Amino acid sequence: MSKFDLRDISQRLSASRDTEALVNEFLGYLETVRPDWNASLAFYEVSQDALVSLYQRTSRRLSRKDLKLPVDQLPARLVRKFFHPSSFFQMGNRTLLSNLLQTSPHYEVPQVEAQAMRALVPISQWQSCVCLPLADQEDLLAMLVLASEHPNAFGSRVIGEILPIRAVASLALAQHLHRSGRVRPEPSPEETSAAAAGFQARLQRIDEQAAQAAHSVPAEAERLDQLAKELEMLDHSKNHYKKELESVKGKMLALEEQTVAATQHLTDAYEKLDLTSGRLYAMQRTVGFMKEVCQVLSQEHDRQKFARTLVSWFCEHFGVERCSLMLLDESRETLTIAAQRGIDPEVASKVKVRTGQGIAGWVAHNRKPLYVRVRADAKDVAHTGQDAYNSDSFICVPLIYNNRLCGVMNLSNKKNGEPFEDYDLDRAQIAGSLMAVALADLDKARRAAAWS
Repeated sequence: MSKFDLRDISQRLSASRDTEALVNEFLGYLETVRPDWNASLAFYEVSQDALVSLYQRTSRRLSRKDLKLPVDQLPARLVRKFFHPSSFFQMGNRTLLSNLLQTSPHYEVPQVEAQAMRALVPISQWQSCVCLPLADQEDLLAMLVLASEHPNAFGSRVIGEILPIRAVASLALAQHLHRSGRVRPEPSPEETSAAAAGFQARLQRIDEQAAQAAHSVPAEAERLDQLAKELEMLDHSKNHYKKELESVKGKMLALEEQTVAATQHLTDAYEKLDLTSGRLYAMQRTVGFMKEVCQVLSQEHDRQKFARTLVSWFCEHFGVERCSLMLLDESRETLTIAAQRGIDPEVASKVKVRTGQGIAGWVAHNRKPLYVRVRADAKDVAHTGQDAYNSDSFICVPLIYNNRLCGVMNLSNKKNGEPFEDYDLDRAQIAGSLMAVALADLDKARRAAAWS
């Protein structure tokens, strides 16, 4: 369950009296919920194309520093992602992809860019750093920078929790920056009490004057009548104002309820949008991986070298620490490891699994992929317990081409101990299919060479 309470942070930011109070509340909330985080917020001025001011908390107090840091001095990939994404497209023919890139969910800063980011990162010695844009529709307002002394502090699960918080903060910040005028506020209880006291004092003076006139000459009778009419008009006005005040209170309550409902709807919409953006980002990475593999397949390659290259690419692209490719031997009854990453080479060279035994043997025998997200999903098979794993989640897919089994591919130990997701299974099946095609082509070529 997320440590962030969207309703709580939304109420806190909405109650902020000005922009600096909102920034202080936002940064303080992040650092309170995640004590190992350090946060800063840099405001962007589009007319100067530069970051003009930086806010961060020091000893629980908000501090502001003037920057005037031109965008072109920041890392090039960060600039293309958040500030100038449209430079790669014709301005008159912007595509859906350019719009999605303009709202990229985050940018993880590598250590090699530490020098370029030193003016924005709140701590000097950091192991993990990520940047997130705060935008009003297509206008970038500011950039949030989070840093931690712990490595791998901003995994995909943590980023997924931050994105809704970022959306709420963007909305609240845009409201403060673009608010031009306000309806006159409702009088405070002190002002209302003072007005009522003045009204009662006036009534008392009128009564005193009426009493004096009653004991004076008859000529004062007309003045008494006028005073009585004035009292009647004041009483009528008081009742009229009282009704108007009740009506205004009712409208204010209704508007407050509508505001709360609209905020919740907007929060839900931003959550769905960020989820869709995250899935699109994962799909783009998968397509890029397929493109690289297909480029290698279009060239001449060695079977062993290609297997090792595919295993290495898969681990690096999708954050998998342990991957092994097992192929059938000549008897087609035993699986051996042809390429691997994350396994002791001496152990890998001795591994032999018969078809039908263990996880890989079960997948090879049934020719069906096995996806286990949590231990309860593994009803037919389970981990052997002979090695160390950082979670119970794993994926094993068969390599099949033209109804012929070539081997299996095993994936485990996703970075930060996170479980595998459905899109990880899709990636594994795509990679397995490409590997099966490559292995089948190599076998055909080998048999043809042998017959010739």
